[in-house]
Amino acid sequence: MRQRYNLYKVNKGPSMRPLSYNMKLKYYYKIFLLFFLVATPIVLLILPADFFDNGTTICLSKLFTSKECYACGITKGIMHLIHLDFENAFAYNMLSFIVFPLLSLIWVQWFLKEYKIFKLIKLKLSVKV
Repeated sequence: MRQRYNLYKVNKGPSMRPLSYNMKLKYYYKIFLLFFLVATPIVLLILPADFFDNGTTICLSKLFTSKECYACGITKGIMHLIHLDFENAFAYNMLSFIVFPLLSLIWVQWFLKEYKIFKLIKLKLSVKV
């Protein structure tokens, strides 16, 4: 026996939108999120390695106390690591060699989780009621 899905929200009120409307919003949101997760590393590869080297710092520790914290230079170091410039990455921050692999792992896990949810939403939208 096939289970029937309720197409309308249970709440009472003037806005009785079908649940498929919310599913379509989630579907398009997941498409945008997956595009962001794929496009960001590509954009970082396209940008030159010294893109973040110039300009003022946004580190609060450096701005208020004029002292560098442990995280100062991580962004610059990771950007140089992406472009396989190990010497400059080490010069900016030694921790970038630890942070970059962990960040990459978290990024891949986030992508896989969102892709799995995307497939479930796509499957729910394709089911005929």
